[in-house]
Amino acid sequence: MYAKSFMALDGNGRLTGARTAQAAPYDRYSCHLCGSALQYHPEYDTERPWFEHRPGALTENGRQHCPYVNPELKETRIIRQLQWYVPEARPLVYRADWHCHGCSSDYHGERYCMICRTGACSYALNDADSRVAEVTACAC
Repeated sequence: MYAKSFMALDGNGRLTGARTAQAAPYDRYSCHLCGSALQYHPEYDTERPWFEHRPGALTENGRQHCPYVNPELKETRIIRQLQWYVPEARPLVYRADWHCHGCSSDYHGERYCMICRTGACSYALNDADSRVAEVTACAC
């Protein structure tokens, strides 16, 4: 079960949203993180379009590291329980401030470091971690 994505790269390699794709559709879309081919679900009836990874068209990086292909285990468990009541429910990808200890970079969004091309070395920063320490005494 893959998570819904609401952003993708269009056929020209430009970042586009699912709603924009409704008005100006392309013949192919790819994941903005891993480059795997995506299936577009226009959902004209509900006005809630989305993208989904295509199982047979995953890149190696996508298969191993993309957060839309491999949602957090906790999220998958919750969705499986929810599907008893809402069969079409899909997992969501958690967005936060992250720190990658593989390359020492900080980033915001999905757990996927664009430098390392993985999320395996990343952990979520809490508010205290992301704030700069305040100077409380003067050394004068």
